[in-house]
Amino acid sequence: MSSTLRCCGAGLLLVAVFGCTRDAVELRRPDASAPSSPVDSVSRSDSSGPGSHALVQPAELSPGVRAACDSAAAIVRKAVPLDIRREDGRYFDSFGDKPRIGCRLTGRGPFSTFPDSAGPVEPVGKAFRQQGWRPDLRYGADGPDGSDVGVRRRDMLCLVIGRWNGGDDEEDTLPPRQPMEEENGFDAIVECARDVASNQDTGVPDSLWRIASSAGLDSVYAISLSLQSPPYLSGDFDGDGVSDAAVLIEHRATGKVGIAVVHGGTHRVTILGAGGAAAGPQDLSWIDGWDVFRKEATMHLTIRDRPNARLIADALWVGKRDSVSAFYVWTGSRYDWESHHPQ
Repeated sequence: MSSTLRCCGAGLLLVAVFGCTRDAVELRRPDASAPSSPVDSVSRSDSSGPGSHALVQPAELSPGVRAACDSAAAIVRKAVPLDIRREDGRYFDSFGDKPRIGCRLTGRGPFSTFPDSAGPVEPVGKAFRQQGWRPDLRYGADGPDGSDVGVRRRDMLCLVIGRWNGGDDEEDTLPPRQPMEEENGFDAIVECARDVASNQDTGVPDSLWRIASSAGLDSVYAISLSLQSPPYLSGDFDGDGVSDAAVLIEHRATGKVGIAVVHGGTHRVTILGAGGAAAGPQDLSWIDGWDVFRKEATMHLTIRDRPNARLIADALWVGKRDSVSAFYVWTGSRYDWESHHPQ
């Protein structure tokens, strides 16, 4: 069904169909020798750095957070053959030193635990994704001493963190030597807490998203960083000669993924997927790629198909590797869904 929304201040008419980038922070290894201090929502002692494992103050978790932590603990213990310790309570997270109320799971082991990878982050992150969690690219960083990724299920966020001794830069010029015992090991850390995603820190310029935000869509949809950062594509999707933006979104209540097409010329927003029924499926959570197929193009370097319909505007392509490939094609008044299947 479709709903019509009007911006009160600007008098802009929006038609919506209903149902960024964060800079990488410096990686720091946990300091096991750092003294712990009580945690509250206001301050903490400067003697304890971000990621200190001892820095958890017991606190009661809400039922939703506890259930998510129980699920996360089961995922981690299955993915990591280590002794995993769980602590529930208040802490400052190991990525950005933000106060959280949730759980921290920790374990230590040798790199030989994961002979086919560079540490625990990739296999643990994969295990979360297999259980329906999606990446949140706000929380990603790599460095010689560790790696971080974020995974999200609606308003629950888990940070998957690996820390190890990457050695000194000067060692690159020295003769090879056998690594010391502490250099063969890693710390695996998973921290989960409730985190209501903000649309202000996604990397989508306010000049693009303001139309949707002014209509109150921020309370209904969260901009998703599960595919790319920043999470939008530019094109002329309605053929009026004015640039539009396709923004990847998630319905906050249901978790269904879709695309908000913000039309720069008409100041309208059309929701594709995310619980809506404008065209195509109501949930695009299965896609692992999207791109723009320009109306004047005869082929695309990475999209194996091309639309069958004659294009009067740029088409929006979505797909899943070695499976479904589909286009949203503008007909002059609406979007049509054109699905292609592998031969």
